[in-house]
Amino acid sequence: MAHKNIYTKKQRQTLLIASILLLLFFILFGLRDYLSALFGSVILYVLFLPMYRYLVEVKKWKPSLTSILIIVLSFVVIVLPFLFLSVLLTDKILYYTSHYQEILVWVKKMEEFSGFSLKDKETITSIASNLGSFLSNLFPQLVTGALDVFIILGLLYFVMYYLQVYNRSLNEHVYKYLPFASPTIKALTEELKASVNANVLGLGIISLVQATLVGISFWIFGVPDAIFWGLISFFAAFIPVLGTPLVWVPGGIYLISNNETGKGVGLLIVGAVVIMNIDNILRLYIAKKMGDTHPLITILGVILGLPLFGILGLVIGPLMISYLILLIKVYEQEYPRLHVPEPTAQTDDSDE
Repeated sequence: MAHKNIYTKKQRQTLLIASILLLLFFILFGLRDYLSALFGSVILYVLFLPMYRYLVEVKKWKPSLTSILIIVLSFVVIVLPFLFLSVLLTDKILYYTSHYQEILVWVKKMEEFSGFSLKDKETITSIASNLGSFLSNLFPQLVTGALDVFIILGLLYFVMYYLQVYNRSLNEHVYKYLPFASPTIKALTEELKASVNANVLGLGIISLVQATLVGISFWIFGVPDAIFWGLISFFAAFIPVLGTPLVWVPGGIYLISNNETGKGVGLLIVGAVVIMNIDNILRLYIAKKMGDTHPLITILGVILGLPLFGILGLVIGPLMISYLILLIKVYEQEYPRLHVPEPTAQTDDSDE
């Protein structure tokens, strides 16, 4: 005997969608500490997708073997160096957090040189104590322990493997359920590719070159902890307009305030003439080759992304703002505002 359902078809559809969304919310909430792995897998997938398709479709390599080789390549070329740099940076920041008296000595010299009171001792102490919490947000897995790093990397590459091997069928399913027209989906895909290329490859190359130059310059002119400040420059270079001057300008002032005027002026000249010009040249070249992101979008994206996603926010933040702008444009195109036609003036034949 068939049971009569008290819901209409429309109500069942609504309840089914609500159930799916509710379960999806609980799944994402449960995985909130590992969302960086999911985002990281998508970023690496997009980054290495052209190579994967070339090897599989042109060279006829096996998909599973190709994916494993790309995973190894991405780990050696991107993840391992990044982890190494992050660990060095983390250790040094934690050192200064517990030895902030060294910062106070530097601030005192700056005050004696400039004649201005920069910050009181309580403020410097507060900033140093807050560096630990900022570091936890920026590199949460590195601070909490090695086990989380292995879990994150395992989940990242597990997802990346299936994204590559089953990329065609996954794309069909994703496109099927996206509430956008085909041109919109294509535009979103291209924006994702452009953002990943510009913010990972493009800015990564720029940051690496600038960090190397800053580190070498600091070493030549005798600034303490040249490697550490080079690492700081690597991450500072992701911020447009400000970037590495946040590092080498205080370095030059430090040398001048330490009665090493020649070295300080030399460092400032190298920074202004060499480092800044190389930055401009590389940005112009990369803008032509990989696509460019407006500096305002990058700045707002970094401010938005870092607190939410840690270091991956350097890519995810600008992408979110780019998507918002793109979706607004898409809405204007697909749902144009209806304009009431203005009445046309009619000539009176009787007046002629």
